[in-house]
Amino acid sequence: MRNIVFAMALVICFVVPAVAADLNAVSGTYYSKRDDTKFLLLRNDGTFILKQRKDPPDRDNPFMEFSGKFELNGETLKLTIIDGDKVGTAEGKLKGSVFTDGQGEEWAKKSTESKDVVRPKRTRSY
Repeated sequence: MRNIVFAMALVICFVVPAVAADLNAVSGTYYSKRDDTKFLLLRNDGTFILKQRKDPPDRDNPFMEFSGKFELNGETLKLTIIDGDKVGTAEGKLKGSVFTDGQGEEWAKKSTESKDVVRPKRTRSY
């Protein structure tokens, strides 16, 4: 139960510029700036996956994963975490591609641009 409360306190209520109904604008993968093994995946169908380290740490199984649905209402994104028959909610704030969860931790959205860009070689003319 403690882990569920901790996870719920972590996440998201986004301040979204423009139209809140467009989930494509907020969908993507957000990584914790403190620990890049923690991430939140927001899908454009209104579902999410949250993966984070357990507190206290567990050597054999160090991560926990939560999933559920999220809703956009104006500038607010509400996560509904579903863990078996237990349901909880969490909120946070988004500015640009960085959001701050309920505990003040910042998460940055992963860029969708490919880093494997091939640039043409310059030819010399004499």
